[in-house]
Amino acid sequence: MNLAGWALAELGVVFAVGSGVITLLYLLRMRRRQVVVPFAALWDQVTRESESRRLWRKLRRLFSWLVQLLLLALVCLALGDPRPEVWLRDPATTAIVIDTSASMAAAADEDGNTRLTLALERARAEVEALGPADHALIIAAGSEVSVPAPITGEAGTLLRALEEDVAAGPGEADLSRALLLARNALSGRSSPRILVLTDGALDGPALDAVGRCTARGQLEGEARCEVFEIGAEHEVGNVAITAFAARRYPSNHDKVEVLVEVQNLGEQPARFELRVTADGLPVGGKQLELAPGARAREVLPKLEAARERLVAELIALPNDRESAESLGPKIDDRAYAVIPPLDPMEVVLVTDGTNLFLEAALLTLDDYVRLTTLTPSEGDPSNPAIETANVVFYDIADNPLPDPLPDTNLVIFDPHRLDKTPVPVAKLKDLVSPRLSEQKKDHPLLEGVVFKDVNMHSGDSFDIDPGDVALVSHLGDPIVVLREAEHGMLLIGFDLRSSDLPLRTAFPLLVANAVDYFGMREAGFVAAIPIGASRDLALADFGVPGMDVSLLEVTPPDLDPDDDEAPEPQRVRAQDGRFRMRALIPGVYTIAVQDGDAEGSVVEVAVNQANAAASNLESRLDEATVPEASRAGEPPDPAPLSEGPLWTLIMLIAVTLIAIEWATYHRRKTV
Repeated sequence: MNLAGWALAELGVVFAVGSGVITLLYLLRMRRRQVVVPFAALWDQVTRESESRRLWRKLRRLFSWLVQLLLLALVCLALGDPRPEVWLRDPATTAIVIDTSASMAAAADEDGNTRLTLALERARAEVEALGPADHALIIAAGSEVSVPAPITGEAGTLLRALEEDVAAGPGEADLSRALLLARNALSGRSSPRILVLTDGALDGPALDAVGRCTARGQLEGEARCEVFEIGAEHEVGNVAITAFAARRYPSNHDKVEVLVEVQNLGEQPARFELRVTADGLPVGGKQLELAPGARAREVLPKLEAARERLVAELIALPNDRESAESLGPKIDDRAYAVIPPLDPMEVVLVTDGTNLFLEAALLTLDDYVRLTTLTPSEGDPSNPAIETANVVFYDIADNPLPDPLPDTNLVIFDPHRLDKTPVPVAKLKDLVSPRLSEQKKDHPLLEGVVFKDVNMHSGDSFDIDPGDVALVSHLGDPIVVLREAEHGMLLIGFDLRSSDLPLRTAFPLLVANAVDYFGMREAGFVAAIPIGASRDLALADFGVPGMDVSLLEVTPPDLDPDDDEAPEPQRVRAQDGRFRMRALIPGVYTIAVQDGDAEGSVVEVAVNQANAAASNLESRLDEATVPEASRAGEPPDPAPLSEGPLWTLIMLIAVTLIAIEWATYHRRKTV
C-alpha cells in the first residue's frame, strides 16, 4: 500500500497537532456556576456521586477522546490517498475486441462451453481488473462491427454490455474495421492496449488486420496489441451448407430442381440427413455420409413445391451422438432459397414450312414458350430473334445451315443432308432404313420417349468425340447425339419427313424434353446473396427495370413468426439501377419498389452464410501473424477495489463514526 496524496511526514505533523488540540479540549474542566442554597449539607448529599459512577464518568470521557482521535486518524489517512501498488501507474485504456463470427459458436471444451463463452469470461476478468482510473471499451466484430459499450470506467456498464449485447452470429469477423475503430478510440490516451479475443478461424483480410495490429503494437508510442486465442486445443467437427439454390422446370411450374452443396470441414467422418422443406412441409431429402474434408453436390430433381420459398437443413440422425457432434454449430446448418417466377423461354423455329408437326409440338408448349418462326433465309445468327433465343430448332430440309451456327442451344434435324455443313460433329456413314436398336433411357432428353419401333427411309450416323453422348444408335452407330459445351447441341441424323416419328407420341415428348433440358441449362440456378454488412446489388438481377428507381423498401426476415411484431422495413436509396443492402441475418428479404416505372413491384431474395471459410473452425493464427510477445497471458487478478479511490471509503467510515458518536452523546453514553 502506498500514499498518492500527502506524505507520511506531513500527515504525522497534522495528526500530532490535531491530537494535541483534541486532548487539550478534553483536559479543560467545565467551570461550574456558584449558587447560594439555604442548607449546604442537604444539597451536598444530593450532588455527591458514588465511586463507581465517578469511575464511569472518567471512562466515558476516555472513550469519547479515543473516538475523536480515531476520526482524526481517518481524516489524515484520507488526505494521504492510500492506494494498492497495482494502482500506482498511469491510467490505462483497453479496447476489448471480441470475435463474434459464426465459428465462435463452436464448442471449446468438454463441458460444452462455446468459444464465445470463454471469450466473454476473459473479457469479464479484464473488466474486473480495471483500476479506479482505468477505462475500457468493448467492440463486437462480426459481419458488422458494433460497440456494445463505449469508453467508460464503470465496470457495471461494461459487464452488462458483455452479458446482453454480445452474441455470435453468421458470417466472418470484420476485424479490419474493428481494429481500426479500436486504434482510433485509443488515440491520445495513456497506456493504450488492444486485446483481441478470437478463435483464429479467420479469413484472409481479418488475418492481415491482426498481423498489422500486432506488428504496429511493437512500435514505441503505439497501442499494444495482444491476441488471446480460444478453443485451438479442442477438436470440433462441422458440416456446412456452402451452396443452396432452386429453379422451376420450364414445363412444370409446380416442380423444382434443387442444388445443395455440403462440405465436411471437420477431422472426422460425418453422417446426417439433408432435408428440404417448403413452409415447414418436407419436399425432399437424402441421407449423406462425408469423409473429412469431403464436399458433396446433390441435385434433387422434380420436387413437389408449388411455393416460392425453400429451406435446406442438415439434421443429425436419431439417437446418434456422433452425428450430432459432427454437424458442429447450427448457424451454417440451414440455408434458404427463393424460386422466382419463370419467364417464358425464347424459342425460335427455322423451317421451310413443309413440316407442321414440329411447329404444332412447340405450340403445345405455349404456356412456357414464346415461339418465333423464321424462314431458312432468316435463320442467320445476326437475326435479333436468334441472338436472344434460348433454343433454336433447325428443320430446313434441303436448305443450307447458316455458317457459323448461332451461339446458343441448338436442335438440328438431318444436319448432314448437304455435303458442306458447319456442324462440328462429323458424319460417320449413310444409313439405309436404320433400326433404332439402342437408346440411353436414363437421359433426361429421352424421358418417356421410345424410339424402338420408329421407321425411317434413311439417315446418317455420327463420328462422335469423347464427351459426346450417343442418345440413340443403330447397331452401335450413333444417330441421335448430344454435344455438351457452353451451349448444348442436339443432332438428329434423319429427316422428320422421311420417318413416322412425328406420328408417334414420342415426338412431342422429345420436343418438350429438349426445351426443358436446354431451358434448365440456360436459366441457371438462382443463387443466394452471402451475408454482409453492405451488398451491392442490381435491380436487373431480379427482373426489375430499375434505371429510374430511386427508393426501395427492404424488409428483413421475420425471426419469430409466432409473435405479433412484424420486422421494420428499411428505406434504401437506389441509383442507376443499383442499391446497397444490409444482409446481416440469414433468411428471405423482401424488396418493394417505391417509385419509377416499376413502382409496386415486389421481389424476394435469399441470404445465406454459404461460405466455407466462415464455417471453417480451424485456427489460422501462426507465429508470423501473432508472435509470442503479442499473445495475451493468463487472465489478470481482480482489482482489490474497483469502484473508486480508497479515500472515499475512508471518509465514509469517518462519517459513520461521527453519526454513532452523535447518537451515543444524545443518549448520555459519551461526552
